Amino acid sequence: MNKVFALVILLVCLVSGCETIRQKTSGPEFEDTKLTAIIKAELAREDTASVQAISVKVDNSVATLKGTVNSAEKKAKAEEITSKVSGVKSVANNLEVKP
Repeated sequence: MNKVFALVILLVCLVSGCETIRQKTSGPEFEDTKLTAIIKAELAREDTASVQAISVKVDNSVATLKGTVNSAEKKAKAEEITSKVSGVKSVANNLEVKP
């Protein structure tokens, strides 16, 4: 009887632990983190120098760009690149143009 009880407790703990791991590798927070990484990679692919001045934050699939770029074209391009990333619902482009 004690062995069966111990086995049941062990199985419950394992199932609970697996659910916790599953929650940490899925869901909105994980998706936002993944989108942030993808956006940063895409921006770096376009222009490595200017991406260092751009911070990216994703919250509920809404990407916010902050920082400075040296032209209006780079600001528009950063927004375009971000909006094309699959999973991004919208982009708040708060980049400042400072030549």
